[in-house]
Amino acid sequence: MNKRNLIIGTLVISALAGVGGYATYRAEGQENNKKITIIKDTNDIMATEVAASKVDSYEGITGYDWLNEKQIVITKENESLEQIKIISSKLKANFNVKNLYLFDLNSKEEKGIGDQSKSQDGAIFSPNKEYMFYRNEFEKSATAYIADSKGNTKAEILDSVIHEYDLSEAQWINDKEVIIPCHSIKGFAVINIDGTISKIEDVEEGIMGTEDPLKGLSITKPMKVGDKIYYVTIHRGSDDDDKIKVYDINNKEYRILVKDDVHEFSSSPDQSKFLMVTANIDKDVNELIITDLEGKQRELLAEGYIFGARWSPDGTKIAYISYGEGKEGLYLVDVKTKKKSLISAGEYYLPISWSPSGEKLMVHSTKPKDKDRPFDVMGVTNVITLK
Repeated sequence: MNKRNLIIGTLVISALAGVGGYATYRAEGQENNKKITIIKDTNDIMATEVAASKVDSYEGITGYDWLNEKQIVITKENESLEQIKIISSKLKANFNVKNLYLFDLNSKEEKGIGDQSKSQDGAIFSPNKEYMFYRNEFEKSATAYIADSKGNTKAEILDSVIHEYDLSEAQWINDKEVIIPCHSIKGFAVINIDGTISKIEDVEEGIMGTEDPLKGLSITKPMKVGDKIYYVTIHRGSDDDDKIKVYDINNKEYRILVKDDVHEFSSSPDQSKFLMVTANIDKDVNELIITDLEGKQRELLAEGYIFGARWSPDGTKIAYISYGEGKEGLYLVDVKTKKKSLISAGEYYLPISWSPSGEKLMVHSTKPKDKDRPFDVMGVTNVITLK
């Protein structure tokens, strides 16, 4: 299971306020022997307007990604299949089998993807929307699949060095390649859409998190930009816990890029900047920060209890979820003006995803299946159209 998705503390405090100017101050400091400049928005995360025109909700499904403006890929329980039983020294549990479907938002028609006699999860489309990567973490050996945009399987990814946790951290590099951490070789694996795998070994050292989750090191959020791989490490009690690192493939060396405690990390659509959600322990808040690829120039966009930050397709806006008491909702911040907007109030969760046009956002919520049983909930996918 993705450890990042278990961090409940990454939430946001926000409020609506009147439109006003944005005062800023500049501060300079040193990090990794490099001069950095921080630009802070003193209005913090005060939202200035409500930006949603309508919200369409779809019960009983969880939407992951967009194929186009009308179709999304979803997962839902397959009640016709027996539960998956996990019995080990560490875990005893039963799981309902979930399958993937292409879902038409207008007609609500569904089309199954691949072999639906098996568990399917974690679907993400390639940037050009021609291919889909998804996984089955309940096989004897963790297995991933590459399918085309119609859901037809093109390649099965099965390798003894790939762990189920590795597959949960998959990220598309470009239209033809996916990168995952590969803990058994202490590095990474690059998967081509034809099923071939290239391995980058011995990037890290020591005990891996798959061997000892409490003391080992785990690699998350890998991104390959040119000849460098950027990633975040989880290493409880160590100096490199929640730190962004960069590995130079040519020099075969890594270094810590920033010293912040990083909860979330992603690149802009043009791969020229990074977006981070970091912890500010002194203020007991999280900070939403944009930085260049070297961490030299930083811009603070918002602070509070933030999670689920996502770039818009054109890189001009960022959506994020707030879970501050009384201020729960989905928010939007303009990268250039820093103007904040409340898109939709309510309790929202991951997954969250922009439509290809940037005119809609998909985000997850829950609701009770029965009003007399409030803790027995179903998933709800919400499609929010922006003004």
